[in-house]
Amino acid sequence: MKRVLITGASSDIGLSLVQKYQESDWFVIGHFRTDRPELNQFRGKQFADWCCNFSDISALEKDIKNNVAEISNVDAFVNLAASLTDIEFANASSTDILNTLGINLLPGLLIMQAIGPNMIQKKFGRIVHGSSIGTKFGGGKHSFAYSLSKHALEFIPQECRTWASNNVFINIARIGVTKTRMHNKIKEKDLSVRANSIPAKRLAKADEIAGALFWLASTENKFTTGEIISIAGGE
Repeated sequence: MKRVLITGASSDIGLSLVQKYQESDWFVIGHFRTDRPELNQFRGKQFADWCCNFSDISALEKDIKNNVAEISNVDAFVNLAASLTDIEFANASSTDILNTLGINLLPGLLIMQAIGPNMIQKKFGRIVHGSSIGTKFGGGKHSFAYSLSKHALEFIPQECRTWASNNVFINIARIGVTKTRMHNKIKEKDLSVRANSIPAKRLAKADEIAGALFWLASTENKFTTGEIISIAGGE
């Protein structure tokens, strides 16, 4: 049975992705900072909890070290964990920027360091980092630090690109505006106006994004790696 690690599993997209993997008979390690009742539907099946606050990097490093056997032994990794704070560029402090980079960037890199060797040895691995379509446009007015961190996450180290020779594929998914709870954190954001700027003229649904992520991070993806792929209705 193949195993997948999903960070941000309690997010709307994360929940939909957990369901897709379980329906395809994968074992899921679901990471979350804040538990949600919706996760209970997956427990008792092929599911393991990983509760960790990524804002404490030293705690994360310790957690990875203490649970390296379980965390590193995965066939796929989908990185959706992120913090979105309402910060404009003009008002962003160095602390704001560094904290957001710490939460949204460093965990993905540290986990890749942990899982890479096993994937190479097994000659199979699929890694997808969830970025944002906002990076294409320099971010939104109220999401400077978030967009900056996502842009940094799109950097795939050259050493990791070479893992493709061992059937370990790494891709970036620029996720478009999706109907999720996260957008409620941004004040003065009119999603109906935002939808009109999307060629498809609507927001994405969580399960639509999850379906694309699942394809990229599953055995169905046979030859796609090193790509930045927009799932954004044409933006």
